[in-house]
Amino acid sequence: MELNPAIPCSISLNSVQHRFGKLEVLSGLNAHIAGGEHVVIEGTNGSGKSTLGQILAGHLTCTSGEIKWYQTQTLAAKATSHLDDITLQTMLMGPASSLHPLLTIEELLAFHAAFRSWWPGLDPLDWIGDCGLSNHLQSPYSTLSSGMQQRVKLVLALATESALVVLDEPCVNLDKKGIDWYQSCLQTIANQTTIIVCSNDRKEDHLTPTQVIQLN
Repeated sequence: MELNPAIPCSISLNSVQHRFGKLEVLSGLNAHIAGGEHVVIEGTNGSGKSTLGQILAGHLTCTSGEIKWYQTQTLAAKATSHLDDITLQTMLMGPASSLHPLLTIEELLAFHAAFRSWWPGLDPLDWIGDCGLSNHLQSPYSTLSSGMQQRVKLVLALATESALVVLDEPCVNLDKKGIDWYQSCLQTIANQTTIIVCSNDRKEDHLTPTQVIQLN
């Protein structure tokens, strides 16, 4: 059964391993993430944080092991989702995420809304205004500064109704005002979804975590 994006999903990892050629990035990882948790993945550069985030969001298939996404608040006792379905119910945002450079902010929001729904009662334009981008709605994405581009990506990631949100280094390129805005938005959805943050020991990247997965 396909996951419902309005219900936080749980994730189980059993002996998850990933390699890039001969390079082993993740080895025998076991973990359980309950629905609605706020999980932080910590580790040094090259420890596999971004790779694990992509695997959890369904954007990358692990080399070996098993990962399951499921919900218990559905009509079925336990509705599991296959990899083909999970990317339609999750949001992944990180340094490698890219948006069409020629589309304006307004066009990016409209294009995104054609495929995904916003959280009920949430207007992404309000967050665009709160982060100081109202005057740039007609600006092509490529003309925005790195900090502005990061704000646009965060609006899309956080305002979209999702069973799981994975954020990789969300505060990169953000100034103090941007960090405060981001944390306010994160707090808004914290009780509505499962949130996973990949962070290089930056406390501003996340709220108080319910679980920390440490990668060496």
